[in-house]
Amino acid sequence: MTIDALSPTLMNSGPRIFRTLTAMSMTVLVKKHGLNAVTALLFGLAFWRLGFSPELPAVLAFILGGVLLAVIDWKVQRLPTRIVYYTLAGVGAGLIFASLVERDWVPLATAVAGAALFANAFFLIWFVGRNFAGVMLLGFGDVRLAAVLGLLLGWYGLPYVLYGAIVGNLLAMVVVIATCIHKRKLHMRYSFGPPLIAGTLAVVLLHA
Repeated sequence: MTIDALSPTLMNSGPRIFRTLTAMSMTVLVKKHGLNAVTALLFGLAFWRLGFSPELPAVLAFILGGVLLAVIDWKVQRLPTRIVYYTLAGVGAGLIFASLVERDWVPLATAVAGAALFANAFFLIWFVGRNFAGVMLLGFGDVRLAAVLGLLLGWYGLPYVLYGAIVGNLLAMVVVIATCIHKRKLHMRYSFGPPLIAGTLAVVLLHA
């Protein structure tokens, strides 16, 4: 087939291809800017509630990683290990900075204890569900995420780890019920990351 023969086909399909590419680009653009807008809004909320407190960098690191993790988990029910660890490192570095500024290492110690408690509690649920109950209530990504949540909540005291867990699980229960009602059947796999992250951030901001 010659170029001349192909030309009418290309001319006719050109506008359709352009519209498709434009629509795809606009979808990606809207999603990207929507994610940026949510992150910026939460940053502003954190500044408003915390001011220039020493732990602000840790909270901002949590928001940055948490928003991304929440969106990914909601879409594909997966918490990428690398992003979880990057978020953990960012929150940890922020809390070390806060300890240096305040010259007080007790909150950092309770933060580490909170991370260990939250992660071990989730690990127990994951282990029992996988090996004995035959039901995967949590994925191992949720266990890793629990360390991040416990680290930030533990900075304010161990009771706040419990508060964050309660609020996060209540929000998760709402998500489960709403999903079951919407789809009119019981599902055994849910995205627990978004409500857990939202619950932790709510406790942190309300505490401030």
